[in-house]
Amino acid sequence: MTKPTASRALLSENLKRYRTRLGVSQVELSLAAGLARNTVYYIEKKSPSVHLETINRLAISLDVDPCVLLSHEAAASDGQYRQRQLADCVADNLRRFRTRLNLTQEEVAISAGLARNYVYKIERKHVRVTLDTLDAIAQALGALPWQLLA
Repeated sequence: MTKPTASRALLSENLKRYRTRLGVSQVELSLAAGLARNTVYYIEKKSPSVHLETINRLAISLDVDPCVLLSHEAAASDGQYRQRQLADCVADNLRRFRTRLNLTQEEVAISAGLARNYVYKIERKHVRVTLDTLDAIAQALGALPWQLLA
């Protein structure tokens, strides 16, 4: 098994914290989020890279903002999470960070270790972004992964 990235480990830790706080099992949370029964188990124990849609489904089920699941800061859930399309948030924030740094799509992609046209595909919402990709892009931009979701 490959070593989990910092974002994978953080997601695993925070998912367990918020799930335990609600008093639900891994299976109950998986099913509530419309995921396979063992999904939460795998995220908490094996820290795989997951798609942003999975993170969003879990955040909705936990009633927390997805940014909280990728942040070191513990946040209280006030039950006011406004569901949003994470692919749109990532596309907009990626473009905003990239423009502020005066970087081309290609420069960000290469710096993140991605295919040359991958940032273009993310900004156009032609690909499903994974946590590992989010992590790599955030690092290339000097940002934290949760900042691309905000």
